[in-house]
Amino acid sequence: MKAKSIHGLLALALLAACGPAKVAEVGPYTVSVIEKNVYHIQDSNSAYPPGQSVDAEGRPRFNNCSDMYLLVGRQKALLIDLSNAITWADNAAESLRTLVGERTAGKPLTITFTHNHGDHTGMLPAWIDDPEVHFALPRKDFARMAERFPEAQRSLYDEGEIFDLGGLQLEAIEVPGHTAGSVVFLLQGHDLLFSGDAVGSGSGVWIFNADGFAQYVSGVPHLLEALEERGVSEERLQVFGGHFHQNPKGNALDMKYLRDMEVLCGRIENGTAASEPSGQRRGLETNFRYGDAVVTWSAEQAEQFRLRQGQN
Repeated sequence: MKAKSIHGLLALALLAACGPAKVAEVGPYTVSVIEKNVYHIQDSNSAYPPGQSVDAEGRPRFNNCSDMYLLVGRQKALLIDLSNAITWADNAAESLRTLVGERTAGKPLTITFTHNHGDHTGMLPAWIDDPEVHFALPRKDFARMAERFPEAQRSLYDEGEIFDLGGLQLEAIEVPGHTAGSVVFLLQGHDLLFSGDAVGSGSGVWIFNADGFAQYVSGVPHLLEALEERGVSEERLQVFGGHFHQNPKGNALDMKYLRDMEVLCGRIENGTAASEPSGQRRGLETNFRYGDAVVTWSAEQAEQFRLRQGQN
């Protein structure tokens, strides 16, 4: 056997022994390892990175990259969210199935969602016709449109649902506001929280109306209380949102962010929150800030909410 062939076999053997690379591109996706058997999947790659960039001709473009999280236990696997519907690459569905299949190694796959927005359900066509996949749907966001999913493959669940994957257990905790049924997933004993858009990703949680803010004002303290009751570490908690690239600090969010968010909600309620234009469309034109936290909403609606609260 030639030396070149021997070296190639040794390289393959080493790759197999070490498992998947810490960061890998698979078609239009980038996959990274958060910790053993916990993967972060972004619908972006080096050719089309997250956020603002320019194409090969120098034209500006924007990829509002949306994130998925794959957890692989001893018996089962769970995929959280299905990102944007990829139209800028031809092989998106095949690539996504491949990268998930390589890491789940034949284990039964459940797909669930943090909330029912198109940039978190976009790649549903990749699995909707696969009879081996189960779809677990948060009831408050999906009950009215559960028929989108094959009846034999779907189930609805409420807060407190535990996904036991074998060695990994995730609990669903409701944090309504961004949508009426937004949930986050706590990986028990690991100080990891997967939050979709429920608390934002570092550049602002979008709130669309007064009812949403009323839900959010209660939802954030509810989340903090749940984390405390479950013994989550103040120092080690990492919060992985639905648009990781939006965090200007470039890392996971933390407990300080959540506590700042609680204070910010109170300041919006009483009209003392610092604010600035957000550059977003009407109804989302204001960023309210405190510490690391940002709420993107309407200043006019916030003031009306405050006045109504004062009358009650």
